[in-house]
Amino acid sequence: MSDSKIFEKIFSNQFDRENYFISYIGIKDENLYNLEFFKTSEIINKRKDIVLFTQSIQNPNDFNIINFFKEKVVGYKGSIENLQIDIIKSEKMNNKIKKAFDIFLKLEKEAFKNDRVKENFIIKIMSWIKMFIDSLEIEENDFPKIIFYSDIKKHELYFLTILYLSGFDILYLNPNSNDILEILDIKKYKISLEEEELKSEYLTFDERISLGEIIDKSCVRKAMTIGAQASKRISDELLNDAGFIKPWQLQDRKIKNLLLNSTIDEISIYWKQPLKLRPGFSFDEKIVQAPVFLSKLNGIYNDSKEYIKLVSALRDLEDVYFIEYTGDINDFSSEFTKEAFSLSFALNSNNTIDKKYILDENCYPISILNKNLQYLILEKIEEVIASDMFLIKLNKEDIIRGLYTTLHMNKRLVHMINNFDYSLVNPKIIIYIKKSTLFNKELVFLIILLSKMGFDIIILAPGGENCIENVVNNELMDIHRLDKMVYDFKLDSVNEEGNLFQKIFGKRSGFKWG
Repeated sequence: MSDSKIFEKIFSNQFDRENYFISYIGIKDENLYNLEFFKTSEIINKRKDIVLFTQSIQNPNDFNIINFFKEKVVGYKGSIENLQIDIIKSEKMNNKIKKAFDIFLKLEKEAFKNDRVKENFIIKIMSWIKMFIDSLEIEENDFPKIIFYSDIKKHELYFLTILYLSGFDILYLNPNSNDILEILDIKKYKISLEEEELKSEYLTFDERISLGEIIDKSCVRKAMTIGAQASKRISDELLNDAGFIKPWQLQDRKIKNLLLNSTIDEISIYWKQPLKLRPGFSFDEKIVQAPVFLSKLNGIYNDSKEYIKLVSALRDLEDVYFIEYTGDINDFSSEFTKEAFSLSFALNSNNTIDKKYILDENCYPISILNKNLQYLILEKIEEVIASDMFLIKLNKEDIIRGLYTTLHMNKRLVHMINNFDYSLVNPKIIIYIKKSTLFNKELVFLIILLSKMGFDIIILAPGGENCIENVVNNELMDIHRLDKMVYDFKLDSVNEEGNLFQKIFGKRSGFKWG
């Protein structure tokens, strides 16, 4: 997903440009739009030279300020610049604002019926400037900025225009209306206009930030493995720079998966390694980035014994859940029932989840987890819902089925989540497709979610059937094609006596003997 460019211009360096007044009307790509709101919100909150308006500006109600400007404007004779008046503390900006008033009042003289109307307007705008602009920390090497997200009234647009003429960057955002075109001649002021499709649904600034955060979490991210030597190098760097990571030290953080794009040899190298030794592993005070495999191996090697050896190596770990999948959802979760449609009450209109509703129910297999883990799972469900990973967009029933399948996941999967220390060896699922079987959306929903929770997931399809490719975006899966496709391949068919398989896997394999 590429970044939108809504905020790009006003945050560019001032040395090679003049100040901007940019108006974005409508939305081209709502996901990108919301994503940039989320990414930029922290910058806006940290900077002290930005004023953000997310609703209509209230009329001034501080009578001390109003009366102060009333007394000063009494002497107005057609020039604000000639008045002895300090609108704000900064002398340099104060002079720019006074000049901007004169320019604007001259250009828009037809907008005021008489002097009294004009004076009232001047007092109102000066009061707004005092209230919202005076406290800004204005730097010499950057333009102060106004961001306005809402329907706009005439005097509000005039207020923005005067600040623009004073040297402010102005960004006006309105997904729902092009009302600015009816109020002001934007060409006269060289206001940049970008128009896209108008949206009928109104979302607040904060709602767009929340949706953008979900989109950010659901974006597919991939990292390239770099071979066997990377393991030692990353290990050394981790121990030198970050020190020893104590058990469970990272559990208070949220987890974000990073999909590894790898060769089969590299899967073998990193499969048994703790996450902290994999390329792409990182953490900060909030998030652990977990490099994981979400891979599919189509076919087998020409030498069937080599394929058996590979499968054996993948299975030879304590926390591996091996499933010979034949279409039985019970290997992963409980079977969906009509009563499960009651979960529709847990979905908000924008397909986010009423988390309190779910947590208070306390009747699902995941309910044995601590509240933070349950909450994280619900957030990951929202990420899957909001993602563009499915070839056919999820409808309401798909979402309910996916929610049900996740909440009722197999207890073994729940225990694997509970036992997962984010810096150590992560939980793993191997899905073996002996006979042609298609995955339904709710199973794929759960697979994606478990990947987001830090699971390694490998699908083995000796016959190369498109069990998952017809459901999800190809960008999601790391697909490898081996030497040949063998349908109805039996893992124990290499040795006619059947002893090789038992020697390799033994009693602990849990494999279903036919």
